[in-house]
Amino acid sequence: MNHPDYVIADLSVPPGTLGRGRLPVAWERDGSPVELPLLVAHGARPGPTLLLTAGMHGLEVGGCEVVRQVLRERLDPAQLSGTVLACPVLNPFAFRAAEMSTPEDELNLNRVFPGSPTGLTSHRLAHAIMAELTARADYLIDLHSNVVPALAFTIVKPTASAEVEAASRRLAEAFGLTTIEMRLALGKPGVTIELIGTRTLEPASIEAGVRGTLNVLRTLGMLAGEREPQTTVQVLPGRLTRTEVTVSRGGLLHQLVPVGGRVERGVPFAHLRDPWGDVVEALPSPVDGWVLAYPLRQSQAVLTGNYVAFLAFPVEA
Repeated sequence: MNHPDYVIADLSVPPGTLGRGRLPVAWERDGSPVELPLLVAHGARPGPTLLLTAGMHGLEVGGCEVVRQVLRERLDPAQLSGTVLACPVLNPFAFRAAEMSTPEDELNLNRVFPGSPTGLTSHRLAHAIMAELTARADYLIDLHSNVVPALAFTIVKPTASAEVEAASRRLAEAFGLTTIEMRLALGKPGVTIELIGTRTLEPASIEAGVRGTLNVLRTLGMLAGEREPQTTVQVLPGRLTRTEVTVSRGGLLHQLVPVGGRVERGVPFAHLRDPWGDVVEALPSPVDGWVLAYPLRQSQAVLTGNYVAFLAFPVEA
């Protein structure tokens, strides 16, 4: 069977090799191009295309390292069936500024898909990603990170397509982390991975991301070998979803239950203390479940309306 080169942007990657290149997506004020870095492992044999992405948010650098280790250290394209198309920095604007959102329009890139070819910077970037990367993929893994303390987890996004949803669940099972179901639309089989740590590379989380990605490749028949269990991070059992907890008062958040610990409905899992040390708000859990994360992106001092916890709990049958 004829197995042609994989062609994208300025790349033409022969079977059984690794290629690198850049995909132009915008232009700076001085006229210089804004480009997405690409790595392509083009297998020696035909097979599906897995799109592996990271750097949607500029603070979340862990996924970039997962991409590097998988493509540069762990994958041998000569032993691969199909193609891994990888972009370690999806939002170069946010990455350069080390910010969550695109500084040029203050939009969260992850909230504007599918984008628009005539919109603001983030809209146009989202449109380019969809047209040039997502459209080429059969399966998707999008790597993100939560601030510590948190568990690493996989987000499965159910759709109107039972076939796509079943395939996404299969990817999540293969990745091997805690799986959280959220009602967000996705047109192709894929998962979002929330690693641990934003501004720094956390070795245990990186190892889990690499192992999970290789597990997905094995499950898809792109790579030989058996799936490996996740051993470096805690994994919660069963089909889970999550809820978010915000605060009414302000103060220092004291965590009474650690990440991964059990919570009971109506029992406080954290409380707030004012500068004098008095408890000004107790935070009872709205569910029976576990603490998934304390998403404190600024500091452990919080104000009215801040998210302070993600709680995981079983999906109702």
